[in-house]
Amino acid sequence: MDLKERFNNYLKNKSLWGKISDLVFVLFLIAMLFPSGRMAIGGAINRVKAMVSQPSINDNGEQISDNDYNWSLIDINDKQVNLADFKNKVIFINLWATWCPPCVGEMPEIQKLYNHFKNNDQIAFLMITSDPVTKIKSFIKKRSYTFPVYQYKSNTPVPFRAKNIPTTFILSKSGKIVIKKTGAANWGGSKTIKIINRLIKE
Repeated sequence: MDLKERFNNYLKNKSLWGKISDLVFVLFLIAMLFPSGRMAIGGAINRVKAMVSQPSINDNGEQISDNDYNWSLIDINDKQVNLADFKNKVIFINLWATWCPPCVGEMPEIQKLYNHFKNNDQIAFLMITSDPVTKIKSFIKKRSYTFPVYQYKSNTPVPFRAKNIPTTFILSKSGKIVIKKTGAANWGGSKTIKIINRLIKE
């Protein structure tokens, strides 16, 4: 039996669902051959994970010192800030990179959370990465993200050093790390919003 006959038999005997499944599998294999395809697939998988994983409060969270607030950052428009500028506010810190699938996967949820609180001056969002500014700008423009993005300007204080990304911290107004989460999470869900609302009222 030649290739053409095999293909005709395949079309004749395979169900519609079977054909669709095979096509999806072939497209998946093709996509995995290219870095952009692997990133897209990884981002989609981690997007699903982010919808499931809920952040939770750490009652024994570390209290950061005044010295730990001395962390220089620079935004993508070349404006320098210091973590101390946001002292006495709730602070949402996310360490990420454009090449990191879990980071990409959770970002829609972070954007949703930012949209909810962006007009509240009692909370600050700091999305921090070491990627080049041109790459950052292209990444956020393509996805229409509006949360504030920063690069490292000075060494990371010890409480915020992380072996893996994404790592996210939420600080209370008094400087306590109430949430430290490694990996993608559902930041835009009602649970996180309730936690932050409670911290804002403290």
